[in-house]
Order: sequence, then structure tokens, then C-alpha cells
Amino acid sequence: MTSPRWTLDTSELPYSAPYDTGWMRWFLAGHAVPGMETFTDGVYRRALRLDHGPAVVTCRFVPGAGGAGVVRVETRARDESDVPTALSRVRRVLALDVDAAPVDAALAADPALAASVAAAPGIRVPGAFDAAEVLLRTMIGQQISLGAAATHTARLVAALGDPVGDDEGEAEHGITHLFPTPEAVAARGTEILTGPARRVAAIASTADAVASGAVDVRHDGDAATQERALLALRGVGPWTARYVSMRLLGDPDVLLDTDLVVRQGAALLDIDLSDTTHWAPWRSYASMHLWRTALLARGLTIG
Repeated sequence: MTSPRWTLDTSELPYSAPYDTGWMRWFLAGHAVPGMETFTDGVYRRALRLDHGPAVVTCRFVPGAGGAGVVRVETRARDESDVPTALSRVRRVLALDVDAAPVDAALAADPALAASVAAAPGIRVPGAFDAAEVLLRTMIGQQISLGAAATHTARLVAALGDPVGDDEGEAEHGITHLFPTPEAVAARGTEILTGPARRVAAIASTADAVASGAVDVRHDGDAATQERALLALRGVGPWTARYVSMRLLGDPDVLLDTDLVVRQGAALLDIDLSDTTHWAPWRSYASMHLWRTALLARGLTIG
């Protein structure tokens, strides 16, 4: 039995200068989960669960004059009516509609951040493709390395994720599964995930809360309301709730001051994280600069 014929769309999504494509590429590559995501030779691919079926997007940055450019997106979709939704999600995750110039101007006014802004103008805060996914992946990745988080998540995807079913395209894009539904993680997550029992149980119970509607996470929610709801869940602390707000809601003013890497970056730049009101309302972007500073100091290549 052959799989249904898929539609293929190629679109170019413009972005304005400044845009630090190096940071975004590093973020996508560093967080890629085998089976549902790949990042190879500057090309990012991933599976999406859309209204009428699955899709696979392939994204490549194509720089233009003056620091602007386009993201060339190929969308293979089970139903062509889902293509606009797929493109909208790509725009959100890559933060293509952000006007970075005022952000840079505000942060560069702080001498402690000026050099980082000059080195990485237009740094963006990555968005989220799916509300439940970003919450559960954030919980899986708490207090472990990016590589370990990818391994744990890949195991969950392989065991519980629905097959993409793109038999014709799989040989090219290598994407096989969707991220599991909250229902699937609630039902069988404790069988698949390993690690501290309390953390595994917390992930499963959070998935159940999302699946049942007991907690509502979405792209258009209110940050304060959502964070209160998340903090009421077992295993969700302030860092997780604030990180999800930053990624999911596009909150520009989240200071991840309890994050180990952010604190390391602040120490390297001699910044007091208890006194950052002068960065408002752009503290999410300051957090990206501090992350980048610490990662570069560890010898990582970003760009």
C-alpha cells in the first residue's frame, strides 16, 4: 500500500536586518531531536502536526544585501490547506517579524553588553512550534545537557510519536515521527522516559493536565496567568514557567536569572543580575546575549 500523495510548496519568508542567523542556526542544531528534527549543512528540517495531517518543513537562511534576507521554506504537507499554517509557525519560531533594531539600541546602551550586541546584532529569541511540546521538552531537559535531553526526547518520539507517513520524501528529509501527543505521554511516558522517578512522574502528570485541559498552554495566552497555572504543577519551577513564556508567548522581557549558563555569562561580563531594570522590556534578548557569552567562553562555535 502506497502512502497518500503529498503536496510540495516552496516559499521565501523575508527577514529584516539586523538578524543574527548564526545564533538561530546554533539553537536549532543544538536542540534538534533525531527522528523529528535534523540540522545538516545549514538546513533545518522538522515534522509538524497540523490541522489536516502531518507536514515536514525544510528551512534554509539565504542572506541578502545589508544583512536582510529570506528563509527559503519547502513544505511537504499531507493537505495543501495546511501550508499557510506551517509557514506561520516557521515565522514564529524564527522570530522573523521582530524589529531587532530598537532591541539592539537599548541593550548596546549598557557598556557591559555593548560588545556582545556589536558581535551579534539582531539576536532573536526562538519561538515554539507547539505549546504542549515546548512545555514537555523543557521539563525533559531540566538539569541535563542538550545532548542528554535530545537522547531522552528521541526515545520518547520513537516510541510514542505518530509516524509521519511520508514514504516518498523520507529518503530525502529523514524525518520519521511527530512529537507525541500529550495523551500519549500521559498514558505511557513513564514506561519510556528514564531518570529520577519524581521527574518522570511529573512529566507524565503535566502531559495529563494538558491533555485533559486542566492546564491551558497556548501561543496567545496571558503570561502571568499561564505561569501561575504552570507553577501549580508538580515538577514545574519558576525557571521552567518563565522559559516557556519566553518561547511560547514571545515575551520579550523574561530574565532567566536562575539559569546556570545565563549566570555564567553575567559573571564573565561582571553584570549584577539583581539590577537589570534598565534592560526592560528586552530582558529575554539580554538572556540570549548572556547565554551566548558563556557558550563562547566554553569554546563552542556559534555561527
